Amino acid sequence: MISFSENLKRVRTQKGISQEELSKKIDIHPVQFSRYERAQSVPSIDVVQKIANALEVTIDELVYGNQNNKAEQNIKDRELLSMFSKIQLLNEKQKETVKDFLSAYILKVDLKEKLIV
Repeated sequence: MISFSENLKRVRTQKGISQEELSKKIDIHPVQFSRYERAQSVPSIDVVQKIANALEVTIDELVYGNQNNKAEQNIKDRELLSMFSKIQLLNEKQKETVKDFLSAYILKVDLKEKLIV
């Protein structure tokens, strides 16, 4: 499996963003960012989330790479992907509330479609 540092460098270079640019976007020192890519330091989950947001990818892609990122392959809407990524950081009760809202909305749409047909 490819390491976080390798995934980070791969995604950053694919996006055409320099280490310095990205470090400014996420408000960390460029030397510290370089340490992440050289596997000399591991960022906190908050920093990983900032990096993922700045690169417009999921945390999963940064940690596991493309091969395990089925969400990005199936969900093309970047805004939704970003929201789902942020939902992952919520506590279990908050996640259940989001799931309830989504389920209720999907049920409403399904019912409307069945009534129209």
